[in-house]
Amino acid sequence: MTSFDHYYQALLNGEMPAVDASWGQGKTTFGGMSAALALTALERDYPQSAPLRSLSIHFCGALTTEQPYDIATRALRAGRSVSHLQAEVLQNEDCATVVSACYGKARESDVVVAADKSAPGEPGSGTRLGYIQGVTPEFVRHIDFSYVSGGLPFSNSKDNHIHGWMRFNDCSGPLTEAHLVALIDSWPPATLQKLKSVAPCASITWSLELLDSPSAGDAPLQANDWLYYEVDIAEAHGGYAHTTARIFRADGSLLALSRQLVVVYDKRS
Repeated sequence: MTSFDHYYQALLNGEMPAVDASWGQGKTTFGGMSAALALTALERDYPQSAPLRSLSIHFCGALTTEQPYDIATRALRAGRSVSHLQAEVLQNEDCATVVSACYGKARESDVVVAADKSAPGEPGSGTRLGYIQGVTPEFVRHIDFSYVSGGLPFSNSKDNHIHGWMRFNDCSGPLTEAHLVALIDSWPPATLQKLKSVAPCASITWSLELLDSPSAGDAPLQANDWLYYEVDIAEAHGGYAHTTARIFRADGSLLALSRQLVVVYDKRS
């Protein structure tokens, strides 16, 4: 079982090791991992002095574990203040994931609106969700989850939200933007709790906005620090669902905003 740090450092060094099965959902690499790999390749090929502001991610197909892949990167536009970059994760000449990243330099402005803080409580509190062979995806072994409220997958829950804590359990270095991408997407889609029995569910598109860098402030975040996650199902019909989420530091300060389009295969035509 290989930690996220291993892949992150390997990509920065120009290597591209196949993703081992411990990062899979079945034989497919979980989406947050493929997006994080793409972001790492962008940061390697196009170093930026400006902070990462947003990501737009399309999960186009499966990235099979234990198999070689490639990542093609390009700069869409590099301006004085804002740069747009794109990466495609390719396997067997097919596109698995597309990531568009926007970096923007800070500038002076009279518009200042502070985000509301949360009161998440004791870091790591709640009910732990551990790895269960044959039930939870393999990648869950790399991450600690703690449910504070909301339903577990396939529990026929009446809730439309999930609140809880998350952190890497096998990383010890700084929490980079790439680490954060993998961590945020590790939560099961909030729609799974609405199902009465096991059925596939997958993200199609994902939009992520960073309000602050994980390395900002007097105490930069570490990969094993707890972060608080709040997600709501905004609307669902016709086999698709729209979810919105907020990610907080343990002190309640808002770190990122997330929105996903999810497809649910609970009924087969």
